[in-house]
Amino acid sequence: MSLNSISLKVLSIWLAIPLGIFITSCGGDSEIVEKISRESQLLAAFEYSGDWLDISSETSNARATYWKNDGTVVFVVGRGTDNVVGYRLEEPWQIQSGNLWMEMELEGSNQHGLYLRDDGMKMWVFDRTGIWTYLLEEPWNITTIGEGVLTDFSDYIERGHDIDFTPDGRRLFVDDRNIGAVFQFDLGSAWEVTTAEFNYKLDISDIQQEVRGIEFIEEGGVMVLMDTRLQALLQFQLSKPWNISTANFVGSFDVSSQTSQGRGLSFSADERYFYVTCRDDSRIFQYQVSMEE
Repeated sequence: MSLNSISLKVLSIWLAIPLGIFITSCGGDSEIVEKISRESQLLAAFEYSGDWLDISSETSNARATYWKNDGTVVFVVGRGTDNVVGYRLEEPWQIQSGNLWMEMELEGSNQHGLYLRDDGMKMWVFDRTGIWTYLLEEPWNITTIGEGVLTDFSDYIERGHDIDFTPDGRRLFVDDRNIGAVFQFDLGSAWEVTTAEFNYKLDISDIQQEVRGIEFIEEGGVMVLMDTRLQALLQFQLSKPWNISTANFVGSFDVSSQTSQGRGLSFSADERYFYVTCRDDSRIFQYQVSMEE
């Protein structure tokens, strides 16, 4: 699908905005229109930095990435190699400064999604329909993971690719490109996916084509999805943070000049950078807030 097609989808979402918003703005209140415009420009503020990391020697068919919270280490899942690899960065958040640090084979197959808790003591790997939970003996040292515990989500998920949590570990999100949806689960016990209960399904079937990555930014006020076939990031604005029942599609960001096979997505802690994993070239590309901003 061309960017013009994506733009048409954005237009259709604008047309679907409740009439009351336009009545209010036509009545002289420009704040709402300005707010919508500002929100839709979030991804537009970024540009490709020209920097990337070659991960071809350690991974095959690479998928999700996840960053240590100080930006000194990035982890990536290799679906074809059934492993997770850590790269240490000489300069925090600067992907081109990464060097191999450690790698670890994983249980199961078809690994896609990846998440590590902020203390580095717990890791989750998503394999399309199930989530593997691992405990680490040493923080951020993936070679010290114990035996994984698999939690099955196939009653809801057909072909998911990535996961995300709220900062308190009380809510879980899973994308699904077959169904064309994002699922929201509440956890009875924080960080325990075995206690997950279905809460809401956001239908994005009329927008997405092959969603393969999910990341929440702006303190849960924005959800960003990686769509492989559209070769773009899709931005959704949430009127209530961390509640996808309030999500509206507001814009997209084209990554086709770098890759036609984007398979993973992550943002830096300060949200000035984001990173897209490329399957065919086995690279992680870095994007940054435009220097002109």
